[in-house]
Amino acid sequence: MALKPIPKGEEITGNITKQMDRRFLSSMDLIGAGDVTLTIARVEHLDNIEYQNGSKDTNVNLLYFKETERPLALNVTNIRAIISILGTNQVKDWVGKPIKLTVKKVQSFGKTTDAIRVIK
Repeated sequence: MALKPIPKGEEITGNITKQMDRRFLSSMDLIGAGDVTLTIARVEHLDNIEYQNGSKDTNVNLLYFKETERPLALNVTNIRAIISILGTNQVKDWVGKPIKLTVKKVQSFGKTTDAIRVIK
């Protein structure tokens, strides 16, 4: 049985991260930047979201910053860190406050990967 050939695609020679869903802040944006301080502008909740690669997610909280249009999708780890650092779980009290982001190696689904983490 002959295999179907793979069709010719467009060669990529530049920044591979441009192929990712660039609507969101990711660890690749911060690699090599060290700790980055950003100011919280707002938090928005989406019941459903579809990513550019076709995958979907539910109950997503997005953290927006004054310094960039791209939000950070909040996970439980980062929500807990923000609450600990800012001393409140009231989002209205987060607005205007600076938080520090960094990239850390984490275990996720049995693999080690880079992730954005909120730090003191």
